[in-house]
Amino acid sequence: MTNVLGIHHVSTVASDPQRNIDFFAGLLGLRLVKRTVNFDDPETYHLYYGDEVGTPGCIMTFFPWPGAKPGRQGPGECAVVSFSVLPSAIGFWLERFVRHGVTHERPAARGSGDAAERVLAFRDHDGALYELVGHEGAASRPAWTEAPGIPAEHTIHGFHGVTLWVEEGEQTERVLVDTLGFRATSEWETTKRYVAGDGGPGRIVDVRSVGGFMRGAKGAGIVHHVAFEVADDQAEREVREQVIAAGLHPTEVIDRNYFHSVYFREPGGVLYELATTPPGFTVDEPVEHLGERLMLPSQYEPNRAQIEAVLPPIHLPAPARASDFFATMTGPEDVSGDALGFVHRYLPPASTAEAAGATTLLMLHGTGGDEEDLIPLGRSLLPGAGILSPRGQVLEGGAPRFFRRLAPGVFDLEDLARRTDELAEFIDAAAKTYRLDRSRIIAAGFSNGANIAASLLLRRGAVVRGAVLLSPMLPFEPESLPDLSATSVFIGAGERDPMASRETVEQLARALTDAGAQVTTHWTPVGHTVTKEELDAARSWLDKLQ
Repeated sequence: MTNVLGIHHVSTVASDPQRNIDFFAGLLGLRLVKRTVNFDDPETYHLYYGDEVGTPGCIMTFFPWPGAKPGRQGPGECAVVSFSVLPSAIGFWLERFVRHGVTHERPAARGSGDAAERVLAFRDHDGALYELVGHEGAASRPAWTEAPGIPAEHTIHGFHGVTLWVEEGEQTERVLVDTLGFRATSEWETTKRYVAGDGGPGRIVDVRSVGGFMRGAKGAGIVHHVAFEVADDQAEREVREQVIAAGLHPTEVIDRNYFHSVYFREPGGVLYELATTPPGFTVDEPVEHLGERLMLPSQYEPNRAQIEAVLPPIHLPAPARASDFFATMTGPEDVSGDALGFVHRYLPPASTAEAAGATTLLMLHGTGGDEEDLIPLGRSLLPGAGILSPRGQVLEGGAPRFFRRLAPGVFDLEDLARRTDELAEFIDAAAKTYRLDRSRIIAAGFSNGANIAASLLLRRGAVVRGAVLLSPMLPFEPESLPDLSATSVFIGAGERDPMASRETVEQLARALTDAGAQVTTHWTPVGHTVTKEELDAARSWLDKLQ
């Protein structure tokens, strides 16, 4: 009997395609090896992640349907996908998950002796269940080591295994063992482990009996199918015959460009695929450019223009250092690491926006905010504009800020200067990465974010086209003034603001005016806050600036 070689790939339903790239290429550091379309639904992406070349056993794929409703975990699903890392990497990933707000559990031990595993369970934005499993066997598996912010020794080495949830495991076991050639190796509680070949990472299937629960339902965050690797077309035909002999109903062989596929559903309800090792992902792109452009199967190539018009824009991960930027590079919507110097989100402009679509709002949060905090404000200020939103890198009692202060209203001027320069470098890097029109970048900040924006203008000059400064103050007394004659500034301030007094707001307005900026100041009878009246005034000001 011809046995399967192990796991080939796992395909899951997702919602937003860019957030999917953010998480798997940006945060987990997998390589986007192929962007193509669902062969049965060409208006939907099919995104493949893996190691450098997309080695079988390293390939995680997604069908992202924007707006897809969450699915339901339950019997009849491949419920958990486990990735392989070295045991020493678990601490790194725990810290990374904490830093980036990834839903996760405490690390736990599983098994003993040579089978001992350290397990870190986590979820993505769609609620899908994943694990990082620390095992020495990871060292024998390939990995992508060029991801920004992830040291080579902590990278993901493809799959460790998958966990199937079924009503009861006997029939599922029969297919795995008698038809596909797996063998049982261990058992704990309601879970049995099966391995292909000699076992180890990439060859493990755990079957957990979870009878009595509501059956699973497809949707975002739910695995669509798990694919097992077979060596070639001949091996695939032989295993297909074995599937038929087991009383199951496989499809005919289907050409998926990068492998040949046969699908069938096992008795527990999980959809399996048999996928050949060749031809691989380099059949239509060179290794060095995998995943950089949309690749279409030949039958859809005549409709490329229509398909590209429907698919939402997505971006590849950015390189680790600003010195690595080239015009051919783009970046992800949310770089969840140290690429570009700041954790940030980038939202491309709406395709339907006209004048606003050429503008990028640089959103700068106040103390305790983050890269998500002012995105709704940006959408309200200038609907359709692109949004670039970094997270401040200074922590004050755990609250992010853009620069240090010694006391309320007393700034660490040395740190302010350094952080201002870092923000200017971030803007340069982001402009290259996302191909932004430098003449159409407008900063918009509240409180601490407004103050770093004011410092940016007074220290670095016309780095941005203009600024919306909400509840700001003069961050420092400039020794000399830059040329801001081409810059417009809106200042929104509260007459009863206990932090940004009228005196310091007016000092800021005078400094900017003396530098040549066109300054509009709008006062409201409130404290340190943003009002609807103030936003309406800022929105009208922005509209005139377009």
